[in-house]
Amino acid sequence: MKTVRLHRFLALGLLGAALLASCGKEDPQTPRGPVYTGDRLVSISPTLADENWLPVKADYDPIDNTLLQSKGFGVYAYYTGTEDYSAAKDSSAYNRFGLVYNNRQFYYDGGTWKYYGKDEFWPSTAGEKLSFFAYAPYDTWHDKVTYDGKVNTIKYDDFVAQSLSETELQKQRDILWGTNTSGLPHKNVWADQYATPGTVDMHFRHAVAKVRFLVQGSLPGETVSVISTGTPTNISTGTSAQTDGETFDRTETTYSWVRYTDNSWSSNYNYWRCTVTETQRQGNPQTQTRTVTQRRDPVYNTEGKRYYIENVSFKGFNKTGTLVLDNTAAYEPAWKDVTRFSGTDPEYVLSSANVLTDSLQYVSAGTISSEFSKYTGVTETPSDLMDGYFLYAVPRFITGDDNIEVKLKYHIANVDATVNRVETRSAQQTRSRDYSRTRTRTKQSGWIYITGDPTYSDFESNLSGKTFGSWSGWSGYSNGDWSEWETQDTEWTIQSESLSGATINFDDDPATTLTGKILTPFQGGRAYDIKLILAGDKIELEVVPRPWELEETSFDYTSNINDVIQALTYDSSYIDYADAHGNVYINNRMGKFYFRLGTGKYIAWQAALVGDAAFGFTDENGNFLLDTNGERVSSIRGSVDPDVTNYIYVKALNSSATVTSRAKLRIYYIDSNSDVTAAMNLVNVQGVNEWTIVQNAN
Repeated sequence: MKTVRLHRFLALGLLGAALLASCGKEDPQTPRGPVYTGDRLVSISPTLADENWLPVKADYDPIDNTLLQSKGFGVYAYYTGTEDYSAAKDSSAYNRFGLVYNNRQFYYDGGTWKYYGKDEFWPSTAGEKLSFFAYAPYDTWHDKVTYDGKVNTIKYDDFVAQSLSETELQKQRDILWGTNTSGLPHKNVWADQYATPGTVDMHFRHAVAKVRFLVQGSLPGETVSVISTGTPTNISTGTSAQTDGETFDRTETTYSWVRYTDNSWSSNYNYWRCTVTETQRQGNPQTQTRTVTQRRDPVYNTEGKRYYIENVSFKGFNKTGTLVLDNTAAYEPAWKDVTRFSGTDPEYVLSSANVLTDSLQYVSAGTISSEFSKYTGVTETPSDLMDGYFLYAVPRFITGDDNIEVKLKYHIANVDATVNRVETRSAQQTRSRDYSRTRTRTKQSGWIYITGDPTYSDFESNLSGKTFGSWSGWSGYSNGDWSEWETQDTEWTIQSESLSGATINFDDDPATTLTGKILTPFQGGRAYDIKLILAGDKIELEVVPRPWELEETSFDYTSNINDVIQALTYDSSYIDYADAHGNVYINNRMGKFYFRLGTGKYIAWQAALVGDAAFGFTDENGNFLLDTNGERVSSIRGSVDPDVTNYIYVKALNSSATVTSRAKLRIYYIDSNSDVTAAMNLVNVQGVNEWTIVQNAN
């Protein structure tokens, strides 16, 4: 068993810094053909390109970082001398190929990628080439992974759901295929063309479509009027924990006046005396906290119309297909030999018997279920139809009258009921007091004649010659009174509900069945939300395609970089919105980005769009930038000038496209030797290295 040296390579935290060189099982190899020798080891560095897609169910086995490490991946590699690889070569021509890897398994062990078998080396002769194809997770399925000496394929059949039962949904398996950073296979390559010479940067991407089903209705749902909120009562109280605050020593001053009236004169004279008291207080505040469990019994009335679903069926998804590892369109998986389900009945049926979300389900007419309070029905808020599950679907391309058929059987109910609820919460209560001692001292003025109400200023001159008397003795430490317990706001949790006086009237038994058609193609590597909208006696279908989050390799860079005076940001007046994942949605608009760089190692910058080839650079007026041949430019460049703000304008080539497109706006640093480094430190947002420009499907 071979292991390889480590190399510093950042891959978005996926697999640490491990590099692959040798480990894993392999199918028996055919003769290599012309023998070559070299001294540079063939290495593979894997990156999971799409990470923002994890399913809800914990018992599901997604291909995430951990699974990729535990299952590994398979690699085919071919030596073709000075010729280019071609899947179209006939057998005799193919015999000139040298088979380097034949479904070689790479797996992770002890923090290092390894493989079984002998080391393989890059050709030492200039112009000689290798080609690499990869998939994940690794499998020795000889009935699934095929190799005919020309092109490698994987049959995807046992991993597609045959029904919407939990068992079938849990049997689904994702499948990935490997590409270079441009979304194409590593064909006709040589060692020195990689950032780390000899190391193939294999980016794994999802090959199937992920489909989620949502439902919403035009009815607003129930209205609730509170009859009684119920008075919270403590049903259990935890031990009070006391915390002493920081000690304090403060002095407070108070003033008091005593009046004497002299009645011996015909006009009464009022004399006043002022006493100044200083109170010194020493001690510390104390706080007590405790956790209490509280209960309340609210009562409310609920009424209104609701939709309830008896079943939903979907027909027209593909059943099987064969993934071709040699894709010809960037970022798009290649599928062949796609087959459909047979028969006329719906292939997928959502009902109370499987994974239809409980709160949407139909309750028999005239019967109030003991759990009826959890059946809230379909309202204006979109709800998940499949209780957190989704479908992995073999890509489907719609042509002509082809479509996916959706049927929805539903009821409308009038509900009027009194709901008696028991709610509990665990809340933290706090109270405070001062634990302190005090002492006082005073000084007193003489009698002063004052015609009105006295103020301190009346006595100032008289008191200026007076001195405070001695401090009184300290009064012993005493506990002040505790304040009232204060309860922090927390959420109440429903423990039980019961209905009284309920009437449920189903207006339309037998139920209404609506049918709709989906004409949107389902592409591999895309996620789709199929939204069923109930609008009176019709159904509207909305399909929202979106790509899995594209993630690219983060390149290492030196610490001697330029100062970032203004981080790369966007002008909010030029976009629709942006999210916390770094996605900037332009949606039929022109995006505007800008940044400023200070002096340092790099003398120039260059901007490129990495991802879907659906965007172009424009001037400030929205005109696409063209080269001398009249072609749209693929990148723009500028020099580093601390006094200049660099502006970048981007626009979708087709604002009416039927699929969502996205591309990363990648900025590169260029030094005096024309060496290029990706500027991964330029975006000043936590967790985001680059902005991703998104043009939603129209």
